Amino acid sequence: MNQTSVNTPQSKKNHVITVSQERILDVIGQGLADTTDFTRSLRLIRLLLRTEIDKQSIDIRQRLDTIVHPLESKLSSTQRDDSSSRLTEDIRSILVRANYVQLEEGEFETALTTQSLIRLNIRINRKLWNRSVIFVRGKHISSQTIRTWFGLRKKTIQIEVFDRLFLYVEHQQKTRARQKPETLLETPSFYVRLFENIPVADMEMLFPNCSVGMRNFDKCIMFGPAIFAVIGISAVIRASWLALYGSARWQLGIDSAPPDIPGGALAAIGGGLVALIIWGYTQFSRYQKMRLKYLNILSDMILYRMLDRDMGAAARILDEASEEEAKEAILGYRFLLDGPSTANALDAKIESWLQKNFQVEIDFEVDDALAKLERLGIASNSNGVWTAKSPSSTMPNLLARWNALAE
Repeated sequence: MNQTSVNTPQSKKNHVITVSQERILDVIGQGLADTTDFTRSLRLIRLLLRTEIDKQSIDIRQRLDTIVHPLESKLSSTQRDDSSSRLTEDIRSILVRANYVQLEEGEFETALTTQSLIRLNIRINRKLWNRSVIFVRGKHISSQTIRTWFGLRKKTIQIEVFDRLFLYVEHQQKTRARQKPETLLETPSFYVRLFENIPVADMEMLFPNCSVGMRNFDKCIMFGPAIFAVIGISAVIRASWLALYGSARWQLGIDSAPPDIPGGALAAIGGGLVALIIWGYTQFSRYQKMRLKYLNILSDMILYRMLDRDMGAAARILDEASEEEAKEAILGYRFLLDGPSTANALDAKIESWLQKNFQVEIDFEVDDALAKLERLGIASNSNGVWTAKSPSSTMPNLLARWNALAE
């Protein structure tokens, strides 16, 4: 990873509603006359949206099962690749419903070239990936104190931190010798992880196929003194090497007179070789210890920042999607009950209410909220003005939709 300066980021509003459903439901019904039907309608809205998420969950699990067991499902290479592509799109869809945002290629490259706070040299081999999905949710600014000038000086910097980072990587499939092109004999490998509070500059540590290398500074500290040691030892035994070289020439008949070999030449050479061997072993041990130190830093980073993995990570995403979908629909429906409104006016009203009651600043996705209400049949649009049905009149429609799921 290239070592460049860390820039001070600019704060941006997040799409995610950080307030829980329970806290919203405690106060959202204030000011309404018909709170009983309103509460019942909200319950049905939440159940219907959760059912949609569960259906997507079943589809994802079934598709994943057919990909992981291609021989049992009798998939050809083309069919398996198509199923894998659709699985990736299903995962993207769920992440979007959970208010995650895909990390653009430019942002990803910028993160890789930004100096890591832990100052490791991380290299990622993206050629081994077949498909990848990198989504983040929420971003905040954090203050970190770092040491400079060999630890003699401290400096506080501002860094960007992702609240959540979801990583899905499908590794390239290995092929076997004499493998038939229409049949898949190898099971694909998937890497699914969900992390929290990840500094943007450190995100490359989370990826598979990453390798830890030594920084140039560490190489200088380790091998710099060793070079001078080798030069010193070589100077000491140089005369002994020359004497042995002259003896060899005399034995071969190249020279007519035997050389003058000083006493202790062989001992000096043996001692020098032993010193070189000891030095080499010492430097190798130091290298292994430093490499182990770096690997421990890397493993600690992954261990303590990872929320879940594989299907556990997928289950968390599904729960978060259900939570965000319900909160958006609840807020949109409640404030449409105050009277017809345009999308922009409704958006401003909801954001102002969240700021006033919970001190939360977000970029509310009003278009998604209104689309859900229209899909459920409890709000309609006429020339850009949205109107919501009353809780008492919308209850039969919601109950009919819920009963239809059991048929």
